Amino acid sequence: MTNFDQLFHVLKSYCDIPNEELDRIKGLFYSCKLKKGELFVRSGNMTHTIGFILSGLLRYFYIDRNGAESTKAFAAENDFAVSYGSMLLNQPSAFSIEALEDTTLLYIHYSEWKKLLDSTSCWNVVARKVMEKIYVIKQIRESQLLLEDAQSRYLHFIDQYPGLYNRLKQHHIASYLGILPVSLSRIRKKIRES
Repeated sequence: MTNFDQLFHVLKSYCDIPNEELDRIKGLFYSCKLKKGELFVRSGNMTHTIGFILSGLLRYFYIDRNGAESTKAFAAENDFAVSYGSMLLNQPSAFSIEALEDTTLLYIHYSEWKKLLDSTSCWNVVARKVMEKIYVIKQIRESQLLLEDAQSRYLHFIDQYPGLYNRLKQHHIASYLGILPVSLSRIRKKIRES
């Protein structure tokens, strides 16, 4: 499967896209490789690209005034990577997106993406469905942080990211759950013993 076949497979899962439209976007997406630790988006900077992850693993995170990191989300193969609010509001991104592994992406400039949305209805369907998916994930995450205890959040994390568990460091998982790594160790031990 080529890089574009991988992207097309995901896009076509959202709606039926004519082949001429798929051919058209080949000239709009560019390839980029990030080494582990490199940033796709840097907090405080303007962002103008939407990425599609071909291989690798990304982490969205905030840094507070004291330098502490809070993990917002993870994205892996076949996910999109974007600071969409930054682009929509034309403001610097409030968070960073970091490669946790060597990562290969296809990316498109936001200006080209907007032209696609204005050109053919299929791209509006794709955009809407991607945004709906992101919204639902965000709503579930917020409710878990507000309403569930740490152990329940951990079990939901395992369900939501089954293939990522072994690819992530414990402190990244703990940060995502809003707890300290030592608390995560206790939770994991309790689950193993029960």
